[in-house]
Amino acid sequence: MGQVVITTKIGVMSKESKTQQENVLRLDQFWPYQVTVLADRVARRTGKIAKEYGLNLSQWRVLAAVAEVPGRTSMDVVTITPMDKGIVSRATKALLEMGLVRREASQSDGRISHLHLTAEGDTLYQTLIPQIAAVLQLGATGLSDTALAQLSQDLKHLIATLPDSR
Repeated sequence: MGQVVITTKIGVMSKESKTQQENVLRLDQFWPYQVTVLADRVARRTGKIAKEYGLNLSQWRVLAAVAEVPGRTSMDVVTITPMDKGIVSRATKALLEMGLVRREASQSDGRISHLHLTAEGDTLYQTLIPQIAAVLQLGATGLSDTALAQLSQDLKHLIATLPDSR
């Protein structure tokens, strides 16, 4: 008897023969792997742009998180980014030393400080945004606005469905 190949939504192939049954994960059909490859490619390009301005990728992510919502705490940044507390702490410390971010003590809890971009930090952020956007536009080449909107909606659904295990 020949082999029967079944491909599922998640990219797992089952091969059945007379003597054995084995499961093989096909990475080219496994969406988590595809998302990881895409994220890595975007991160590498983004990191290269940030490096031209003296930032590493973690520092760029903290800068972007603070620019998006001024007043975020370091723990807020940990929650919304794929970085652990130590990485965020080191990146924040470096941004403070570079004069790109400033801390403001919380009015309600002195142990907490809120992060804000300085004028220099905002200028750098505004300089980087068009270059980062160009990376995203390159990646979206060939996709319609409708397809991009659907992709974004699908990714948001997947993120909401899979809880953060940190």
